[in-house]
Amino acid sequence: MHALPSPERAAFATSSRLLSCLVTESLVRALYVPLNSTEAKGLCVVLSGGASASAPANHPAYTAADILAIVPLQHVPIFKPGGDNSRGKEIGLLDPSDMLPFVFEVRGERKGEEHAELSALQTAILSTLSASGWVLGESPALVSLDSPVELWNKYAHGIDIEPVLSDSIAEELASSVLWQTYSYDHPPLPPSLESPSVDWEQSIVEGHPTHPMHKMRQFLSPIPPITPGSYDLYNPRIRLAAVPRKDLDITGNFEEHAKAVVEAATENAKATLHVPPDFVVIPIHEIQAHHIQDKFKDAIVYPEEFSVAAKAQQSIRSIVLPDILEDTHLKLGVGLKLTSAVRTISPASAYLGPRFSSQVVPALTMDHSILTVAKELGSVVHKNPDSEIAKHCSAIVREYHENGCQERGERAIVCTSLVESGHAGAPAGVPSVVRIFGLDTEAKRVEWLDKFVQKYFAAFLPPMLENGVAFEAHPQNTIARFSLTAPHELLGFIVRDFGGLRVHPPTLHASTGVTLDAASGHSIIADTLDDVYTRMYHTMIHNHLQQLVRVLGLHYNGQGWDVIRKRLREAIPADHALAQAWLGGEATTLPGKCFMRMRMVGMYRHHLHGPFPNLLHYTGTNEAEEGLKN
Repeated sequence: MHALPSPERAAFATSSRLLSCLVTESLVRALYVPLNSTEAKGLCVVLSGGASASAPANHPAYTAADILAIVPLQHVPIFKPGGDNSRGKEIGLLDPSDMLPFVFEVRGERKGEEHAELSALQTAILSTLSASGWVLGESPALVSLDSPVELWNKYAHGIDIEPVLSDSIAEELASSVLWQTYSYDHPPLPPSLESPSVDWEQSIVEGHPTHPMHKMRQFLSPIPPITPGSYDLYNPRIRLAAVPRKDLDITGNFEEHAKAVVEAATENAKATLHVPPDFVVIPIHEIQAHHIQDKFKDAIVYPEEFSVAAKAQQSIRSIVLPDILEDTHLKLGVGLKLTSAVRTISPASAYLGPRFSSQVVPALTMDHSILTVAKELGSVVHKNPDSEIAKHCSAIVREYHENGCQERGERAIVCTSLVESGHAGAPAGVPSVVRIFGLDTEAKRVEWLDKFVQKYFAAFLPPMLENGVAFEAHPQNTIARFSLTAPHELLGFIVRDFGGLRVHPPTLHASTGVTLDAASGHSIIADTLDDVYTRMYHTMIHNHLQQLVRVLGLHYNGQGWDVIRKRLREAIPADHALAQAWLGGEATTLPGKCFMRMRMVGMYRHHLHGPFPNLLHYTGTNEAEEGLKN
């Protein structure tokens, strides 16, 4: 894939993620057909929405019109339990790493393509399907589906979806391709153990491994359109705005924490900052000035001279000012849509963070030597009764432990960056985790993973097991602390961001005596402990560890999952409900977060889940063709 031109690579990067979601979320059915070819292990035949309505056993014959797409595979995917069929096994989990960089559609009769030379791979695909009971017509053609927008439009045409929503999703997919192309053409430099933490934050080439909107950047009006390369999102300036105190909800000592930023911006302006009585000065992202001026008529946005240079973390809205704020940093509301969420800060989140930090975090069962929670010390949000407006005037001050890691002999690295590859001048396809730790043999990779998993479970499982609190410990929220001296041992983790927490209030109160102080109906509140387990399985197993296991080359041989099962059984008491929920023989599927289902109904804060194959039962591709085994 690395040999493809950047636009084609980017299109496939997004298409493969779209297909992954459509299949894994059971929006469509897909069958695996072994292929007798040196170029591919097999085929993923993705059925159309209509053909997916009934089980393959109840569908006597599939025609070309029943096929949404065909994707050649370089590895055998994970099947649905009991998904056998004479025409192929039904796929339960399809990952982009399973695929070769081709997406085809089948046409029952050749038209303009009839004179085109079929490749050996295309010939093998058509002959294999024809021999397997697929009714493709007398002279079928395979045509490349080069764009994820084409793929989406073809899927959407066959289902009941509002045209406005379908068009909106198509625009987001197109944006993802546009920004991914730019990322391939202008890759970041490869970070090293000598690089500061923020360089690791800014080293992301592709981003989320399965979200179709993994590189999307959409700027909400009145922010003017920003094209790739026209503005540096990683190096913004932070400006100042003043808002009447009566219009703000302020939690914690926000003003004191933000004071240094206000003073530095004023010093840069070499002018007096005139603040009306009973107004509060708030740091704002420079592009958010458009929303402040548009939505809050009593607000004062100071001239651009009153600003400071900053560095953005991966999320774009979290800002580092290492020369101004030593122990803290800022999370700012920005009218920018990344993946499926607008990166503002809701009133509920501004309310929760400082209270959870001061009331709940100190009471949790955890080993503080290996897990540090980045507490939110203060927040501000507008009181506008419409939360969709209020969230545009918002900010949080959060602890920033990364800033002092050098003096402690550590390097703090956001875990998302460990699995990235494609940096300028670095070996193609070699992820940073392999490159910087010298994991050049399978034995070294297994040993490294074993140590990582053991410490990861020791850090994040106790608060869930004892207190009913699941941190959203996915790679973007989790910072790993490594020793700066060889052999660069993993020392522990920092976890940040409370928006994706899952808390079971009765268990929290019974174990700590603390009553959760959160807005009624907040998305973090779990009705049952199973809800908590679901959040943790998705973030910890399905997202974080699966991604790591795959880039270490320990997925298809099953070795990575052997390590995870072993360490999980050590970390979970045998009589705890979680042991049966995750590792029990009947737990062949577990609820997984459905990105496309959520996008298709306009959800992003509350999650939708569907049955995904339980990765904790996966033992490798040698057994995968017979289904998942324990």
